[in-house]
Amino acid sequence: MQAGTRVGDRYELTYPVGRGGMGEVWAGYDEKLDRPVAVKVLHQVAVAEADRDTTVERFMREARVTARLDHPGVPNVHDVGFHGDDIYIVMQLVPGVVLADLVAERGQLPVPWCAAIGAQICSVLAAAHADSLVHRDLKPQNVIVTPAGTVKVLDFGIAALLGPADVPRLTVTGETLGTPTYMAPEQALGGAVGPRADLYALGCVLYELLVGEPPYQAETALGMLHCHLNDPVPLVSDHRADVPEGLVKLVVRLLAKDPQDRPESAAEVYELLTPWAAAEIGVADRVATAGADGTGADPTTPYRYPFGPLPRRKAVAPTKVDATRTPVPTIEELQDVRDRAAALAEEERFSQAADALGGAVRSALAAYGAKHPKILDARLDLASMLLLAGDYRRALPEFQRLAGDLAERVGPDDELVWYCRQQAATCQAELGEATEALRSLRALLADQQRVLGATAPETYPLRHEIALLTAGVGDVQDARRQLQELLAYVHRVQGPDSPDGSDIEALLAHLDRLERGERGPK
Repeated sequence: MQAGTRVGDRYELTYPVGRGGMGEVWAGYDEKLDRPVAVKVLHQVAVAEADRDTTVERFMREARVTARLDHPGVPNVHDVGFHGDDIYIVMQLVPGVVLADLVAERGQLPVPWCAAIGAQICSVLAAAHADSLVHRDLKPQNVIVTPAGTVKVLDFGIAALLGPADVPRLTVTGETLGTPTYMAPEQALGGAVGPRADLYALGCVLYELLVGEPPYQAETALGMLHCHLNDPVPLVSDHRADVPEGLVKLVVRLLAKDPQDRPESAAEVYELLTPWAAAEIGVADRVATAGADGTGADPTTPYRYPFGPLPRRKAVAPTKVDATRTPVPTIEELQDVRDRAAALAEEERFSQAADALGGAVRSALAAYGAKHPKILDARLDLASMLLLAGDYRRALPEFQRLAGDLAERVGPDDELVWYCRQQAATCQAELGEATEALRSLRALLADQQRVLGATAPETYPLRHEIALLTAGVGDVQDARRQLQELLAYVHRVQGPDSPDGSDIEALLAHLDRLERGERGPK
């Protein structure tokens, strides 16, 4: 890429904003709508061929989900597409000061600034988490303070693909996404990454804003991950005396090793931070920074004039259907909707497919009942579309109810029932409910082994998933035992050089290095 390159036949690249190991970010110009934009490009040639399809799929999924996120603290997504062999996403170009540059320039920031920046980040995270979207790579480099004092959080799920070239990506049956300096222990272990992983990263960011440096120091990525897993949580009060005790304790809670010991939600952290976020009039002016154009930026300003109510976690409950007001589709019409949804899914328009199915299913439930065979088929389509759209919060209860209703109709040991139970557990893990997901998966494995046998080949994928999740919740010894049993099984059945065996060996080696804090290459 170079200045003057035209992407998508409408975006002219003007100057580079940043480059990384897998892509680059450019300031650009939208010729059709006469506006500046940011163009992020993922170079597929930089991605291992075996991981290319998965990486592109993740890039596109996160772009679609981020585009649905409506919050003033998130840049708008304008477009996504392919440029030759590369994939690009076009977003709002945000003016202001990158938080990492602000810390580098000023060191320790005033307490009201730290609290205000943290509260604004929480407002963004609360909205994202309500839509089943986890950032995965929150760090000062991905936060901008605009001249208006608004904090913008960049790159949900995309920054990890476009990160610095000198940050190793630890490939262990897939990538460990994120930046080691701000990575939660469960993320370092390759486990399920939920909302509380973002809260851990927020704790790292708050600590850095208050102290002037990250909570942990190490020479290598693996050494840094070892610190997150094993080192005691440092105290902000050891470095400065003007931080309120409550804020010190909040940072400690955010940096808890066990996700269950962290605050329950970003909404809770928002409420805790806002009392410290209002600077006295005149004080903020003396510490305000300036953007590239010299305009002052004060992040406490939005708290004198708040955006409005903080987004709350969405409650999911069955929708009551008024059959007298809602047209009831015939079974044939319902099948037509399913066919249209399948066509939309082929074009990866999963949210639109789920919306179409949701309306048809809701109106048909009262007329035909939840356990009518065709209704069950449509409900399964709906749950699957929600899962593919990344809407785990809505997909979870759908799969849970389906598992129960299908069990009554076809029996509890039917493969379709097992599928729904496993997908429900997947949703739990994606929502950060790792302990519940692990409990669900272990119960499912017990049922499968009772029917199929303890070492039946069909149980291997589930056993592998349980081992990964066990590592992710911090029980490394049990995870290692499970993986060693799986490795022996794979060697016996598939031979010593199978891809499955190589993946397990790589994960075991990764866990060993993390526990030792091995000083590998940077």
